[in-house]
Amino acid sequence: MDPVQFRIDWEVLMELLVTIIVLAFFIERALSIVFENRLFVNSRLDDNGSKEILSFLVSLAAVKWVGFDALAILFKLDAPRWPGYVITAAIVAGGSKASIKLFQDLMDLKSSARRQKDAIKKINREAQLAQVRGGAEVQRVA
Repeated sequence: MDPVQFRIDWEVLMELLVTIIVLAFFIERALSIVFENRLFVNSRLDDNGSKEILSFLVSLAAVKWVGFDALAILFKLDAPRWPGYVITAAIVAGGSKASIKLFQDLMDLKSSARRQKDAIKKINREAQLAQVRGGAEVQRVA
């Protein structure tokens, strides 16, 4: 096996990274319609890991639909392959999760349903801390 075959073309790598970032932002913004919806935010699905699974499945559908296998492109393979699609989709979904963090935590761009749920979580955490510290009985918010 020729070791030169695996030499990384940095220009191609940068184009791949930009494409992955843009695709992750697109998917994150498209899924925000679901993830920031009051029905989703107030359901059990919000905190049980289903967002990550849905993001991965949407990412997998997107990369398969456009034939975007980052590994095949980077390593100059003849054709895209399923393992490449899966890995590329996982990277895009991970980037989507990072962009959610960017929008919601750093830029504080949240839906009203998300703001309400976060406020309730904060109140409940404070009530639990007060109980642990031996404070007066504090009623939890449902």
